[in-house]
Amino acid sequence: MKTRNLKILLVDYSIFTACRLQELLGGAGNQIIFKISTDIDNALSVMDTFQPDFVIVEIGMPEKSGIELLKYIKENKLLTKVIVLTHFTISSYRNECEKFGADYFLDKSDEMENVLSIIKNCVAA
Repeated sequence: MKTRNLKILLVDYSIFTACRLQELLGGAGNQIIFKISTDIDNALSVMDTFQPDFVIVEIGMPEKSGIELLKYIKENKLLTKVIVLTHFTISSYRNECEKFGADYFLDKSDEMENVLSIIKNCVAA
């Protein structure tokens, strides 16, 4: 049975996060097309042409918050799952992300490995 290509957009300024996620997602069992944006404006321009299945976003970005990207995705009813992966895990950020429709909210320091199981479960559903 042929697996379909998954398109994932990572929006983060951290090279470590990008490398770690690429390593983790190698075990997804699908062909991954992985793009990285290091700022929100670039991510917004990539969204239209790339049309990712998943966006993994850090909310603590320079210049604009990742919450702006989350709002854009949900307000425009884009068919992409949003995984917030951040060090900013206090309840007010979590609540704001839930309010604006984040599908998942993970602590970057100890839940990064959960990204793979989330993607596998979504693909299997």
